[in-house]
Amino acid sequence: MTAEYRDWDYSRLVNEYFSRAVRFCARMLGNITDGEEVAQQAFVGLFEKGSKPWEKGDPLPYLYRVLRNACIDHVRRRRTRNADGSLDQAATVDLSNAEAGEVREAVLEAVGRLEEGQREVVLLRYFEELSLKEVADAVGKSVGATAMLLTRAKANLKEWLGKLPEFEND
Repeated sequence: MTAEYRDWDYSRLVNEYFSRAVRFCARMLGNITDGEEVAQQAFVGLFEKGSKPWEKGDPLPYLYRVLRNACIDHVRRRRTRNADGSLDQAATVDLSNAEAGEVREAVLEAVGRLEEGQREVVLLRYFEELSLKEVADAVGKSVGATAMLLTRAKANLKEWLGKLPEFEND
């Protein structure tokens, strides 16, 4: 453990990272209310389990893994079965109104259309500004697999956003 993180406690973890956690969960789940609820439950879970993500260094990769898993669990709990037995995706992500500005809205909408794994790595890498290694640690994949997910996600985003006038020449 590095000296930088040795003296951390839960209150510091919450003070330093709760707003980022809420933002990440809200983007994963498509709304701020669910994001706040899931982030709060994740922090309470860390406290109750006695988990101390800072003991091995930077707590961010571990914290994002916990948040990611909490979001996935939340989505699974929200799925309901229709009368015909098909799944009703009550947790469909719609990020089109997440931020003001038409270009930002288009980008967020496109990110929301990505398949779950690609969306996670894009959010962690570009919205939360984690390094590729930190993203890989957070999603539990190798750096190579994470880089491949990012490459595929960027190709999808380029295809979808390239049709908009703002992105035609990029």
